[in-house]
Amino acid sequence: MEERERRLNNRRQNSSRSCQEMSKKLIQKRLPIFSWLPLYKLTDLTADIIAGITVGLTVVPQSMAYAAIAGLSPEYGLYSSYIGCFLYVILGSCKQVTIGPTAVMGLLTFETCGNDFPSCAILTGFYSGIFELLMAVLQLGWVVSFISESVVTGFTAAAACTIIASQGKNLLGISGPKGSGFVGYWYAIFRDISTMRLGDCCMGITSFILVLLLRKLKDYKHPKSPRKKLIDTACWLISVSRNVIIIVITSFIAFLWANPPFKLTGTVKGGFPTVDFPSFGLPINSTGSDDDSQRLTYWETWSVIGAGPLIVALISVLQNVAISKAFGSGQTIDATQEMFALGTASILGSFFSSIPISGSFSRSAVNEASGVRSPMGGLFTGVLVLFSLVFLADSFYYIPKSSLAAVIIAAVMFMIEYEALPVMWRVNKLDAVFCLVTYICALMLGMEYGIMIGVATSLAVLLIKLLKPQLNTQVYTDEYLKVKYVFVRPDPGINFPSVDHIRTSITKLLRKYQEINIIAVNFEKWPTFDYTAITALISLAKLFKKEGKVLIFVNLSAEWEEALAAAGLSDILCCAEIELIDYVRKTGAIEGLANKSNNVDYEEELTIVTKKYPADFQSSFEYGTTNEMAPSIEIGKPLL
Repeated sequence: MEERERRLNNRRQNSSRSCQEMSKKLIQKRLPIFSWLPLYKLTDLTADIIAGITVGLTVVPQSMAYAAIAGLSPEYGLYSSYIGCFLYVILGSCKQVTIGPTAVMGLLTFETCGNDFPSCAILTGFYSGIFELLMAVLQLGWVVSFISESVVTGFTAAAACTIIASQGKNLLGISGPKGSGFVGYWYAIFRDISTMRLGDCCMGITSFILVLLLRKLKDYKHPKSPRKKLIDTACWLISVSRNVIIIVITSFIAFLWANPPFKLTGTVKGGFPTVDFPSFGLPINSTGSDDDSQRLTYWETWSVIGAGPLIVALISVLQNVAISKAFGSGQTIDATQEMFALGTASILGSFFSSIPISGSFSRSAVNEASGVRSPMGGLFTGVLVLFSLVFLADSFYYIPKSSLAAVIIAAVMFMIEYEALPVMWRVNKLDAVFCLVTYICALMLGMEYGIMIGVATSLAVLLIKLLKPQLNTQVYTDEYLKVKYVFVRPDPGINFPSVDHIRTSITKLLRKYQEINIIAVNFEKWPTFDYTAITALISLAKLFKKEGKVLIFVNLSAEWEEALAAAGLSDILCCAEIELIDYVRKTGAIEGLANKSNNVDYEEELTIVTKKYPADFQSSFEYGTTNEMAPSIEIGKPLL
């Protein structure tokens, strides 16, 4: 009795210890801060402070510019730039990633909500977070795998071109309605070109050129000297801070100019944003109203935002996973955790007037180059953004719209990976087609339609390949017995969608090569099967038997044999590929297919080829050598 109680206690202790270990692993997996914080050092803190402030100098002007892409005033970009940074410190799995507004998120928000509709943009961010959290709970990280790299390249290039077109009027100081979509933006530019202002044009083009020149400064390497390291570091810091430098200089010029000849950003609401629930019933017009009768119902609101939040969620997750993979130094990226972090940041951010957010590749690259040691760097980036909101909002009034547009254009133009298209064409022409289809549809029809059509096209082609796997066929002739046989090497994939195609193709082979009595099918690339495939093979075997032909299954696994036997097909010819020629000779002799002109007696021939393989069969060769008896290829071309 005591022994039994002792064993039960041991089991309880082991079970309790196991539960504790599992709970600890789960907490560390879903709250990664508990993995790296116990190992955090003072030297790590110093490096994170430097990296966080450096990224902050980039994110402040960028966030205001990206708010303009979303059709909102600059403060909404700042509202969206700190909550994600704070939360990613706790939930982030990649130290380089910085969360906040991006050009693509701004464009998708604008296409969902239109111009100057903040309540819609905030609600879109909230619902995109819900979708991201739902995907995380259901562990749907694999969904982003269906969006191929070629589709992403086309989508990103289209987004960059659309953003550049959207900023054309601000860059050149052109007045009039902005237009909508890539074609609409260019139409509005040429329609109102007569209203172009010289001051804005000069300021915008000059700012654009200076941003590009400062961008190249980071590549400058000073000749060897005692001050080389200091000069190289200074050049790099100036280069990564180019946006804020241009904004500060042009704002200072505008401040000194009594009546500047270029348009200014205007009043930017400073201070901490109002903390409130997002409005689930949007106002009828974008200016908003506190009167419930002037608001849309819940379902009417969904008819306005449509599939926008879902598209935003998918692209956001895709961007974050891509950035994590790029900077993760080969480590395995947990897409579910990235969804969890993004979803939490988007939902909580919407309570602080945040628009849709995601990881930023450019700011993450700055973070990496600044020597960030942990996600703690995001804390100092967020603090700098809050500092700007509280103390610097009044100075944002003097930012010229043309210089802000120049910063945007200079940032997104490098998202167009034109050099990738020739590589795609050489590697796989279909990938180039997917890229171009996505790019053209996104420009002509809108970003959400472009990504959906691109994904649908690539998946449709993939499905067609699964439906119609290629059967590569070759006709061989055994030089010893002069027996011909067809060897079929199919591509992977025998399942219920492709069974009819495979069965029809092999039947066509039977009709095409009527003078050949032996067809061998290689099962090496068919490791799995289903009931439909089994029944199709049984019907093929019956057809061959009825026609007096021989069907040989090559490299058939034990699972296949058991499944065929269970379905009633036990008398099958199967062998390894190395044994195939011997099975062909045996079958050819038994069926009387040997060429009688070789002066070998049929009985003697039958005795030779029916001995046990491989040792006995090989030792029974009385005529010629192995090389002389090897099969020769007569025809070598795919059936399809």
